[in-house]
Amino acid sequence: MLVLFKFGREEHLTALRQQGLLHMRTMRYFADAERENPARGDRFEGAARIFQAADIKMTFSHPVIGSHEVDSRDLAGPVIFSYNSEAEQNIFCLSSLTAPTTTRTLLHEEYLRFGSHFVLVLNTQEIFERIKRVLGPLGLSGRGEPVQYYDESGYSGEVGPFRKPSRFAYQQEYRIVVRPGQAPFRNLVIGDISDITSPVLPLSDLDQIVDFSQEAAIAAGIR
Repeated sequence: MLVLFKFGREEHLTALRQQGLLHMRTMRYFADAERENPARGDRFEGAARIFQAADIKMTFSHPVIGSHEVDSRDLAGPVIFSYNSEAEQNIFCLSSLTAPTTTRTLLHEEYLRFGSHFVLVLNTQEIFERIKRVLGPLGLSGRGEPVQYYDESGYSGEVGPFRKPSRFAYQQEYRIVVRPGQAPFRNLVIGDISDITSPVLPLSDLDQIVDFSQEAAIAAGIR
C-alpha cells in the first residue's frame, strides 16, 4: 500500500494536476530554509553523513608542534559532511501512507505550514511511470523512496535526501530525487495528471474527506 498526498497552495496544486508541473527545489534550498528556522528546522537537512562525537577520532598533525588528538568530549556536537554534488540534486516532496491508520485522523497541525490545500494521488504506479517517461529523453535519472527517520541523538552514518530525524516522522514524507540537479530549481512537466489525482481540496477538510482507517481498509478489502 502506498498512498501519496501533495500539500500546497491551491494555484500550485492546480498546475500540478493540469500540467503535471513538478516544482523541484534543490537539497541546498531545503537546507538553507531549515537553518532559518532553528526552533522547528532540521539542522541535518542537506547533510551527506553525520558522525556523533563519541564515534569520532580526530588527530591534527603539524611539523613543528607535532600531533594532537582531539578528545571527543570536547566536541560541541555531531560532525556533519555535505557535498556540492548532492546539494544541487532536485527534490519533489510528498506525504505518504503505507498502511491503514489506527484512527481516522490524518491532519497534523504542522501540515498547515505546507499550504492550504491538498491533492491525493489515485494511481501511484502510473504517476511514477509518467515521470520516468519524461526523465529518460532529458538525460536525467530519478529515484523515489519513503524517508526513513532516525534518532538524531545517537545516529552516525549516511543521511542524504532519504533520511530525517525522528521528530519529523509525523510527515511520513516520500521524496522523488532527480539527478543531475539544476539550481535554483527544476520545473519537470509530465503532462496532465488530472485523471490519476483527486481534485484540489481544502487541507482543513482532510479528515472529513479522506478515511484510511483500519475499519475503512477492511471494508474496502485491504488487509
